[in-house]
Amino acid sequence: MSRPFRRALAWIVIAGFAAVSSAVAQTPSTLERVKSAGVLRACFAQISPEAYKDARTGEWHGVFVELTKELADWMRVKMEIVEVQWPTIVPSLRRGDCDMVGGSLVYNAPRAMEVAYVRPMWAKGVNAIVRRADAERFKRPVDLNSPDVTLAVVAGSSENEVARRQFPRARILALQVQSNIQIMESVRRGDATAALLPTLTLRWWLAVPENGSWGALAFPNTEFASAPNAWAVRYGDPDWARFLDGFVSWAEASGLSARLYDEYLERANPYRK
Repeated sequence: MSRPFRRALAWIVIAGFAAVSSAVAQTPSTLERVKSAGVLRACFAQISPEAYKDARTGEWHGVFVELTKELADWMRVKMEIVEVQWPTIVPSLRRGDCDMVGGSLVYNAPRAMEVAYVRPMWAKGVNAIVRRADAERFKRPVDLNSPDVTLAVVAGSSENEVARRQFPRARILALQVQSNIQIMESVRRGDATAALLPTLTLRWWLAVPENGSWGALAFPNTEFASAPNAWAVRYGDPDWARFLDGFVSWAEASGLSARLYDEYLERANPYRK
């Protein structure tokens, strides 16, 4: 290869890198787009106490709903809720349906390969509900890892991943539902042996007399999984992620996130009429 040709090739490579760098530099951050549009679009899937919708009014409530509203207020923009289901929440964010996952996205590695988690604000434990008639059958979580056990989970949820990893011998019944509590019905009917959900959600749900009459917490003193839950954004947008991390730091330092959790845990059982 002649020296003039090598020089020309080098300049072509340098020019290519410069063009790519320029294009990246010119791509606006989500933070800038939200400020310009005056609207923050947040994806929410229903889960309590972080984000749930009043069936009568259609209004959204929950810890993460209020935190996202506070964020929007500070930014002086309008918050727009984009309702999604758990199996589609990550694809919805990636294709740009929303600017962030505003709901409580529990961490697991497969999700983290697809979206960037913001600094977590809480951690949730997982338990199971079984029929009262079957309660004596299960002494330890390992008892669920059996071919004659069917575990109901919300498709695409963190509990789906927990079931797959921790109970590989059990049959997994992954259900597409609007609200996570709908999977409890599969246990009542006998389609599933147990349903996996956050412990807090199960305790709330069982506090309703008609539910507690047939259902029981499988392991009252044991949680067989726990993971942090947080907002999430698309990869490749460090300014937006850094901004949200800063807000979370403020929410923790000011006591806002802890206060909201305390309030919702104490007063807001969404399943009581």
